[in-house]
Amino acid sequence: MSESRAEELRIDGLVNVRDLGGLQVQDGRLIRSRQVIRSDNPKGMTEQGQLDLSEEIAPALVVDLRMALEVTHEGYVIGHESARMVHLPMIPQSGITPEQIEAGGADNLVDDYLRQIEINAPSIIEALRLMADPQNRPLVVHCTAGKDRTGVVIAMLLDILGVSHENIVADYHVTTTNMAPIIERIRSAQVFKDNGLAGAPDWIFASEPDTMREFLARMTSNYGSAEEWARAKGLDASDINRLRETILD
Repeated sequence: MSESRAEELRIDGLVNVRDLGGLQVQDGRLIRSRQVIRSDNPKGMTEQGQLDLSEEIAPALVVDLRMALEVTHEGYVIGHESARMVHLPMIPQSGITPEQIEAGGADNLVDDYLRQIEINAPSIIEALRLMADPQNRPLVVHCTAGKDRTGVVIAMLLDILGVSHENIVADYHVTTTNMAPIIERIRSAQVFKDNGLAGAPDWIFASEPDTMREFLARMTSNYGSAEEWARAKGLDASDINRLRETILD
């Protein structure tokens, strides 16, 4: 199957935001525009960014995957009057210091993501359940960088919808070109200096194709597919059907 790409959006103050609309599934259908948008932390949005958000997306729901500590110290306001907020915290699984790795934290992103779909399964399932309801869309889902926690949720969604693994990999890798200002923001923020993320090794901030490719391969080997994983974790068949029927063109 030929490569298809999500639409990168221009929202002033956001640097890693794109609409999944335009990605093709394996039966030839496309994801509809302005259904699910992935993003980095909206904290950085300017007044112009708030206007951009209203004009470009006008979200009905914003799903925040950050931990409570991040929300407390890195909070933000979404100015669009129609947007509801839902907080579904996901806990990163990588060790960001040698001591944390020694204590059992993942020393690579593939293992981090595989642990996330177990440990953070309730948040991922609820995010998918919210996405299945058309009244919640346009829906924006984000974490801090829009790379790992957001990347896992989006990868599971796209696999359920039938997007090829290589197109999921390609969408994940787009983040690489957007990471420099996010890394600068993280390394300068006091909350991340305090918890060690500001001094984390470079691999923590990477989004290499082989990472997502290996995660998808191992997820498929372990569970059969994202759909089978989601059913095992409690997502109803009706929600899976609604995802496909209402998000795909």
